[in-house]
Amino acid sequence: MREYLVSELKGNEILAKPVCLENGSIILEIGTVLKVSYKESLTALNIQKIFIEDPFERYENVNFYFKQNIFLKFENDLKEILSHHIYREKNSLRKLESLGKELVTKFEETKEKRALDVRNRSSDMYEHTIFIAILVMMLGKEYGFTRKRMEHAVLGCLLHDLGYRYINVDYQNCSYNELTFSEECELKKHTILGYAALEQEEWVPEISKLMVLSHHEKMDGSGYPLKQRTKQKECRMIQICDAFDCAISGVECQKKTIFQAFDLISNKEKYEGRMEQILEKKIGIYPAGTYVRTENGRNAVVISQTENAHAPVILYTNEMDSSNVITENLNREKAPKITAILH
Repeated sequence: MREYLVSELKGNEILAKPVCLENGSIILEIGTVLKVSYKESLTALNIQKIFIEDPFERYENVNFYFKQNIFLKFENDLKEILSHHIYREKNSLRKLESLGKELVTKFEETKEKRALDVRNRSSDMYEHTIFIAILVMMLGKEYGFTRKRMEHAVLGCLLHDLGYRYINVDYQNCSYNELTFSEECELKKHTILGYAALEQEEWVPEISKLMVLSHHEKMDGSGYPLKQRTKQKECRMIQICDAFDCAISGVECQKKTIFQAFDLISNKEKYEGRMEQILEKKIGIYPAGTYVRTENGRNAVVISQTENAHAPVILYTNEMDSSNVITENLNREKAPKITAILH
């Protein structure tokens, strides 16, 4: 099962989840074979995404750096801690300190060398936060961070969007152009509100607090809330990682493609060039599940990453039957190159 944009439907896809209206009424049942003509009707009903069956999903070996159950555990632990911070125990926020150390330990133990997959990201804040932590740890490893420095950087990641819990503006898949002036101001306050909530917390290192305050600043002073040109590596790391992940997940902006996200962070006036280069080598530009065409005209789907972010393992989609699956590792000499993304 895979989430698809209605605008990308080609026809003959099989629905994996029912399509419902806002009142819960089902308009298309599971198993419905979709027609191209449905695109206009679904769009008119403001239905932008649906779930369809993917016959190749069982061949995929997706890389989120951690195994899926471990990633979900960290995500759920983060949600549990932050929920208690708002509704119950005032001091429970300190549990993030232990969670950060656990993340660093698991990162050091895993030693994953394949490029990272980022397809089908949602604007869920907890998922976004764990991905930010992974990206920052990747950068920290390349910069030779000590264990303690890495822990402080990860804690800053876990806390960076704390301020969203104190505002009432929807941050998911929004556009500043569509917000009123007061809504935009409210949204941008989350950096200051998060910092203010931590200012008197002595257990939070100063660099972690500064990451919370400055994660939307930019090197040229065009960011917010203070238009500062922060020089600390940890701050610059979270700035570029947050900008990239917000773009691909639809947090604080309209969701972008991975190529658009890389184009965004390639601005060397706003983001540190070496960090962008590291991320380009660490994140697969053709995530698992991407349908592609090779230079020899064969259609395929990406099923796994390799150590080369530009050369994944693919499965040829038009050349298989129940007993024969043809795959190819593109990270080898004379392997064909990908020339087009189909969807």
